[in-house]
Amino acid sequence: MAYTIDILCKGVIELEINETFVLESIGLPALIEIARQAAGVNVLELDQWRIEQIGGGLGNPVSVGLYRVAGEGRTGGEAEPWSAILKVIQSPANVGQTNMGEKDDPTHWNYWKRELHAYRSGFLDMLPDGLVAPRCYATQELPGEVACLWLEEIGGINADAWPPERYTSAARRLGHLNGLYAGARPLPEYPWLGRRRLRQWNDLFTEWRTIQWTHPLIQAQYPEAEIGNLRRVLLESDDFLAQLDRLPRTVCHGDTYPTNFKSRERSGGEETVVLDWALAHTGPIGFDLGAFVFGAYLNMPERHLPEVDGTLFKAYLAGLSDSGFRADERQVRFGYATSATLIISQFVLAMLDWQLKADDAVEIEATGPNDGRPCFEAAMADIACELRDVI
Repeated sequence: MAYTIDILCKGVIELEINETFVLESIGLPALIEIARQAAGVNVLELDQWRIEQIGGGLGNPVSVGLYRVAGEGRTGGEAEPWSAILKVIQSPANVGQTNMGEKDDPTHWNYWKRELHAYRSGFLDMLPDGLVAPRCYATQELPGEVACLWLEEIGGINADAWPPERYTSAARRLGHLNGLYAGARPLPEYPWLGRRRLRQWNDLFTEWRTIQWTHPLIQAQYPEAEIGNLRRVLLESDDFLAQLDRLPRTVCHGDTYPTNFKSRERSGGEETVVLDWALAHTGPIGFDLGAFVFGAYLNMPERHLPEVDGTLFKAYLAGLSDSGFRADERQVRFGYATSATLIISQFVLAMLDWQLKADDAVEIEATGPNDGRPCFEAAMADIACELRDVI
């Protein structure tokens, strides 16, 4: 192996991502080719370059980090700036994680090589008009269950700064993508696509079963008056999941929080760029809308939930129609609301449970919702329960 991996006494792999790592892993000729593609020129002589970490390394153990590699080259005597994003990923087993996709099951929701395969397969080249993934300049698998993706650096506007109409446009494009694979296009048979995401999530995050629902920290997030149906969805999750299994299936991005979206202008108009395809899977129609609406709701504190929900749900339905898929609106809404309830509440409750069990739990004080608006996942649970018996 060309670069150094230090194995700590606990069996955890520690990587130092710097210029030496880049040169010893991918090599100078390949780096020059990446720089050439990023600069958009036919020939490039590489001058100085640098690397800096810009994110990652927290949360999901698959992520080692995100790095910006940038510099200058020369072509025909002219200086050419260039930049690319280096995404370094690893097996969760490298950091001692269990039940997080470390066994190389490609259908596991957190399978660590999924994004690598998504780019290599060409699947991301087949997204509908107006929806794109970053260009991939190179991929590389390294010893020690580590891999690198060299991706286009995306400019444009982050979704947390979008005006409402940009959210509407992106929701419509998500609907178009989901509608294509629910109707006109057959579901892909890629072995790396996740399966049974919601059931695996339900089996992983079980803290809600024993959490102290009356604790002030929990009450601040989930007021008793709002969560009757949310607790019902959790308690009867097997039945709700069985009903989701009967909905039309599609390809889901799987991580549609607005942090994974950017918009940029192109000659043909505005374009939505979708980042981070690591959780792509087959799932129920409506799944992808949940996290997207949740994030939009948080990013637009001046707007009420019925307005955000209604506008973006209508846009998603329009996208389904754009694809040629004729959806049963109640099925789509049930898929959206039930998926959102389970994915968001089970994760939030797991994090709250972790806080309660921390050594300094006695110092935790309830702060309440940031803006006093209704709890999103509780509102979604109300919709799920209302529709459960009529679809």
